[in-house]
Amino acid sequence: MSGKQQQEGAFKKDLRKIDIWALALGAIIGWGCFVMPGTNFLPKAGPIGSIVGLMLGACIICIISISYGYMIRKFPLSGGEFVYADSAFGKKHAFVCGWMIVLAYWSLIPLNSTALAMVSRYIIPGSPFQVGYLYTIAGWDVYLGEIALAYAFIIGLGIVNIKGVKSAGWFQTLVAVALFGSVMFVLIGVLLTKPDFSNLQPHFLSTEEGGSKFAQIMAIVAFTPYCFVGFDCIPQAAEEYSFSHKAALGLMITAILIGGIIYSAVVFVTSVVEPWQTMLASNPDWATGEMILESIGYIGVFFIGLAMLCAVVASINGFYLASSRLLYSMSYADALPEKFAHLSPQGTPKTGIIFMMVLALIAPWFGRQVLTWIVDMTCVGAGMGFTYTCAAAAVVAKRDGETKQMWISILGVAVASVFLIITFVPGMPGFLSVPSFIILGVWVVIGIIFYFSIKQRYINGKWKGVSVEQILYSKMKEEGKI
Repeated sequence: MSGKQQQEGAFKKDLRKIDIWALALGAIIGWGCFVMPGTNFLPKAGPIGSIVGLMLGACIICIISISYGYMIRKFPLSGGEFVYADSAFGKKHAFVCGWMIVLAYWSLIPLNSTALAMVSRYIIPGSPFQVGYLYTIAGWDVYLGEIALAYAFIIGLGIVNIKGVKSAGWFQTLVAVALFGSVMFVLIGVLLTKPDFSNLQPHFLSTEEGGSKFAQIMAIVAFTPYCFVGFDCIPQAAEEYSFSHKAALGLMITAILIGGIIYSAVVFVTSVVEPWQTMLASNPDWATGEMILESIGYIGVFFIGLAMLCAVVASINGFYLASSRLLYSMSYADALPEKFAHLSPQGTPKTGIIFMMVLALIAPWFGRQVLTWIVDMTCVGAGMGFTYTCAAAAVVAKRDGETKQMWISILGVAVASVFLIITFVPGMPGFLSVPSFIILGVWVVIGIIFYFSIKQRYINGKWKGVSVEQILYSKMKEEGKI
């Protein structure tokens, strides 16, 4: 193992419970939380159908998170799903799982950075960043000013993560608390205006418009992987907790449920101010913002804008942290070039952070619509991670004679598998678009080519017959952590 020993530094146990909770919540709530009520949720299920679907989705994710909490206790290592897949199914499955999750994590960094331009367009009439028109891709106008805005946040948050996990954790906590507080301010402000709750009627779409109530609820549940991906950032930083790993499950569940409440609160304030069907029929550019403006004025728009900004920044920060730890662990196990396994003196995987930053800096030039095609595959990557983790937890629990956990994890496999099925079966609400299928195919082909290029070193190299978790445990022992 001496050839692999970290010479520059080691992970530092600087993340507090509040930091881990903030990491999950900040990654869960992205800019879509504040736009999707008018574009996706209400048109598919009405206000009550949307709220029930979102909270049901949160509960489903909580079931899946039980397997994550179990595996964190069993394998308190950075790398999360990559390590878990190896523990039960071997290195080939670990590579497949890790490769897909890297795509999901990376795509959300540039998507959220370009969302800053969307926020500015909504909040500031005649956005000052819509300058320097370059070209139009897939119907989206690309401006040099908006690219510069995205660059500022991609680079700035990358630097925050390079400086150390402690600074990233403090920053994430501050932003997540501001996000939650801003949403609650708007919710309370709308309630104080004593809105007419009859505006929520009809609670669901008519059968002709959206099918049965159950079908409408499930149409919202289909968004669950997209809405709640982010809680799984928690296991990626498992080597950096300053507290017992047993607390991770409670932190995940709390973050997921609060995330569901935030989503539901935004749906509520969007649909209660005036009859929601009439409001949608007027084709507002931003339904949530216009209803808040009508209800409590510009102060409400300021706070919802602040919430959107916090959501975007927290998501970028969270996925930087998670993706760089995943790349680190894959590299340490020889699944990626060795350079990614080096830690800076601050204890951060600097190469992984810079790599994700460079890739993220390329993306804004392709326009936001192209990025949404990539992010459509977030559900695929998240579904793969969810399924592998639950399946691995079931195998490990059976091996260790923990019957209750085994059955909970089997249930997790069943519900997580549904998220994969709905992306590949025509007619399902989450079925991928043609451009998304093409991009997914390209990523898979690249993965196959890359796998065979590193197979000898990864499968049959110096770690032949040694599991990923054994490799990482040995690394921790060298660092004096165990």
